[in-house]
Amino acid sequence: MLLILFAGVIDLGRVFHDEIALSGAVAAAADYAIVNPSTVNAAGAAALAATLSGIVANVNGAAWADATVIVNDGATSVVTGGATTASGTVSNANSCWCPSGNAGGPTWGSAVACGTSCAGGTLAGRFVSVSGTRHFSAIFNGYSWLRNSTLHQSTMVQVQ
Repeated sequence: MLLILFAGVIDLGRVFHDEIALSGAVAAAADYAIVNPSTVNAAGAAALAATLSGIVANVNGAAWADATVIVNDGATSVVTGGATTASGTVSNANSCWCPSGNAGGPTWGSAVACGTSCAGGTLAGRFVSVSGTRHFSAIFNGYSWLRNSTLHQSTMVQVQ
């Protein structure tokens, strides 16, 4: 009984650590996007998306997490199990948007003039969505209050 209780305490510390590390990886990618706004355009969007997804996926070791990055409803980079897939229309990165929804799956709507008022009081601009996931495996899955699960973190930043 004490072994199961001890394993539960260890699992609680592990899941807390992984959640904080995943949050830090997503925040680091968002910070990189904020300090490199000049790359949110058709010429640089694909490279920026690949760089940001690489930050999330590899910040704590190779293929540590999975990542999805969308640069201004255009270039998209998805890392799953260490394999990167690029997609999206890079020319969208030259437009301004009023995205809605959550950062993990934003709804972009139609391109609008930069600086236009959006619903909710924000201004249209250029955005980067960053999401990360990491699988957590409990030591004694089924015997602890923690189960095997997937941790999620996401954010969206306006860069221009």
